[in-house]
Amino acid sequence: MAVTPMKVPDMTRKNEGGRSLARRASKAIDEPAETTMRDPITVAMEIAAGDDPSVAELVAFRRQPLDLKHAARSAKNLHSEEFRVWLARDSGDDVGEAVCGGLEIMSISLIALVALWPADDLDAAEAKLALDARTGVQLHRREKDFDGSMDANTARRIRWRRAAFAVPALILPPAPAAPQSDDRGLASWPLERFDLVEHLPKRGGPPAFADRHVVEWSRFARSAPDLDALLQRAAKMFETCDRLLELAGRGPANAAELMVAAEGARLMGYLAACQVMIWPVHNRDALATKKQVVALINRRGEAGDPPAMQSAVRHVTAESAWIKTLPYDARDRLQFDWNELV
Repeated sequence: MAVTPMKVPDMTRKNEGGRSLARRASKAIDEPAETTMRDPITVAMEIAAGDDPSVAELVAFRRQPLDLKHAARSAKNLHSEEFRVWLARDSGDDVGEAVCGGLEIMSISLIALVALWPADDLDAAEAKLALDARTGVQLHRREKDFDGSMDANTARRIRWRRAAFAVPALILPPAPAAPQSDDRGLASWPLERFDLVEHLPKRGGPPAFADRHVVEWSRFARSAPDLDALLQRAAKMFETCDRLLELAGRGPANAAELMVAAEGARLMGYLAACQVMIWPVHNRDALATKKQVVALINRRGEAGDPPAMQSAVRHVTAESAWIKTLPYDARDRLQFDWNELV
């Protein structure tokens, strides 16, 4: 199966002077050796690169304008493409399996960004609600004569998904207006304000784009970052957040700036934790690092972090256990001892 690379979704709002999260490539797309795919979480955090960001860098990171609707739609598109590639691959096709892994890593990374990024406006809220309704384990309406038998693990995953994409009640988007007497175009009248799958290829059928970028997707699937370094970064960002909150509480002249910087540090901590849990490096050391992240996030519940952020790490961890490049028995070892949400 031949493959062509797909760009990392550009999630920066063009009209706000933000940074581009697009894949960097200096050559034409028909020169795959020069094209690379990048983890969108890493790209988003580059604005505050390094292990000791300044207050200004943390504020800039928190305030950077990301287009979460575009990120959400890209995540869904990648997930659907992974399904199409998996259907089209031959049994024992390791390259096709790696392409599926790359697609899912990119998709879940975008899901983590949408889930963790605060709902600062209605667009962000709609992106979160759309992903909640279209991805992850869903609880579908049952007929009256259906005897349901949901196991505890599935019920827990549904709660994590719902909590990860929860938005404040005060910014819940209203439903689309209903058609009036003289309205036409009823066959395509919107049922929701933001349709996540509008203009996207159907879930089934042949691959829509990944079959033209096989080398790039399989290479991306094998480009795991340093998980230990990400664990250390998450821990340091949480320490930075707590210290900044305490300093801001003392009432300095720049208290508001310190509060925003604390939010940025906490967000970076959770994003780094998600990266550790998403990337399917499956050996003894990697599993130990993931368990340390679980312990770290469990402690953040005691620190009073937003339940949506705590849920997001749990949600992406559960979704990442299904990445195709993992060994067949890995899913059983990726069940972690999470505390109940605080």
